[in-house]
Amino acid sequence: MKFSIIIVTFNRKKALTECLQSICSQSLKIPYEVIVILNGDRGYLEKYKASFRQFTFMHISQTTSANARNIAIKKAQGEYVLFLEDDCIMPTNYFQNINFDLPWDVLGGPDQTPLYASSLQTLIGRALASPLCMGPAFKRHSRNSFSNHNATEESLVICNLWFKKTLFINEGFHFNKKLFRNEDHFLLKEMSKNNKTFHYNPNLFVYHLRQPNLEKLGAALIQSGKCRASTFFLMPNKNELIFFAPLIFLACFLLMIFQPNLFFLISILLYTFAVLAYGVITHRRLSLRLVLLHYFILFCYNIGLFMGSWLSLGYFYKNLKTNNSIANELSGK
Repeated sequence: MKFSIIIVTFNRKKALTECLQSICSQSLKIPYEVIVILNGDRGYLEKYKASFRQFTFMHISQTTSANARNIAIKKAQGEYVLFLEDDCIMPTNYFQNINFDLPWDVLGGPDQTPLYASSLQTLIGRALASPLCMGPAFKRHSRNSFSNHNATEESLVICNLWFKKTLFINEGFHFNKKLFRNEDHFLLKEMSKNNKTFHYNPNLFVYHLRQPNLEKLGAALIQSGKCRASTFFLMPNKNELIFFAPLIFLACFLLMIFQPNLFFLISILLYTFAVLAYGVITHRRLSLRLVLLHYFILFCYNIGLFMGSWLSLGYFYKNLKTNNSIANELSGK
């Protein structure tokens, strides 16, 4: 069998049904399988089996998504595995953009906002695809970039990620089952240390639902910031410091409010004009809403960074005293 598509889901019947229907619409002549892990939820198990008889559905006791993926990998028969999120939809030409003959160990592409999304969700998608908002991770959500045959973790996202199965079966890689989030980041960092080849193809995209309102977006961003900080303090790497760059923006903004200064004012204004210019260049429109959303995303992410750093500093300090390799890495030795 050529590949296995793995989806871990919990209580999202409508989204999962649309995802599975998009897989059914693909024109494929090579053998493949779809494995759906119902992570703690079996309410619709029999209905799924009846509606999608060609797919495999497996109910497990609720656990982390990371552990659920490890369970699915052991069941997968494919030469490659593709991890999809249950709220993703595959475009009809998805598999026309993948080349199994290229020498990659890991392959990924971006996610895109569905065409039927609300105006807010569309705006969120535009912000996520902005390097002024997401930094180096903007490639995860943008097709306005180039294919990269020497990609890094920064451009890969778990909702659209391919692996050679031998990485798990023969070489012993696995998702850290204790992690509730960012398990793909840990895994990709470990693979990168072992010189595995990452490919990024902007045309290999899926449609991915955005948060429906600012409340849920803010909560997700705070969680993302916490996980990013926790990841850094668990596996310190000087290259990861770029993800803390938004703290500079926050510092400038707060200092401008509490200690007005021309330098800080100019910094904020320059950023604002840069976001406005980005909106004009990419979508030919001047959007103040896009600027405000950039600010909202950065503030929420910074809150998460602070929370994650505070919770992880004790662990980090303990390991710093007992593990000189951490200090060496941070000093660039």
